[in-house]
Amino acid sequence: MRRLPLLLVSATAVLLIAAKDGGQVGAPPLRLIETISPQGPQKVMPGAIISRALIGRPDSAILGDDIKLDWKGEKRSFMHGDILHAESVSGVTGIPDAVFCEEEQKASVGKVMTGQMLFGLVGALRGTHLNTRYCVFDADGDKSFDHAFLIGAKGDEGRAPFVIPPARYGLIEGIELGGESVARLRYVGPAGNSNSISIDLEVSGFGMMRDLAEPRTVIPITRLPAYKVINGAVVTVLAYDAKTMEATIRMDHDLAPGHIVLPELSHGY
Repeated sequence: MRRLPLLLVSATAVLLIAAKDGGQVGAPPLRLIETISPQGPQKVMPGAIISRALIGRPDSAILGDDIKLDWKGEKRSFMHGDILHAESVSGVTGIPDAVFCEEEQKASVGKVMTGQMLFGLVGALRGTHLNTRYCVFDADGDKSFDHAFLIGAKGDEGRAPFVIPPARYGLIEGIELGGESVARLRYVGPAGNSNSISIDLEVSGFGMMRDLAEPRTVIPITRLPAYKVINGAVVTVLAYDAKTMEATIRMDHDLAPGHIVLPELSHGY
């Protein structure tokens, strides 16, 4: 009888350690669509918008083939015509920025009760946590899903991507988010001295400005022309007048297509 408390502590400790495993689902990536940039050189003063892109909804994928998965005892079938939605997942290595996932599969009442009655020992010995979800992705870009992984699997090996039989899919993309949701590049002017200028990336979601981690880009202009890549856009500075702060800028590549992750917009559409 004296060993029972030790067993409970051991099982609980294992359960707490296992609970730290598994990938974390973040905000789904939104897509930049329909960039509007002036053609050719443009003369701009500080505050001018030099490029603008509409923000689209996260991509979705419609399956062209059936997918049957059975990993760590978690069996699931996805049928031709089913739709999976783009998600961003952290804590799993070897995956692209956007993967396509099913809805989270909640544990049954029976599983939860069993785990509670046996003091968590059954849960600690399982290869997965109680709540799981499968995600798939296309590793070689041939329009067929060829890898999958299980969010909620325990350990690096358990949640590592594994090969699946190729399953064709079609992308559903380019649907506008709406509500004045746009990304903009704004010419700010000199960046503290006459040897550089700065460009700000601004994002407005449903008419409200959203904070970005590093919105400002500095472009040295000691030698012109000078260029900088900003979120896929190529901004070339052709000329700059230090007295008037007027710059001559040419957009050699637009912001779109591409992805942008804004956590506060993840469920706003």
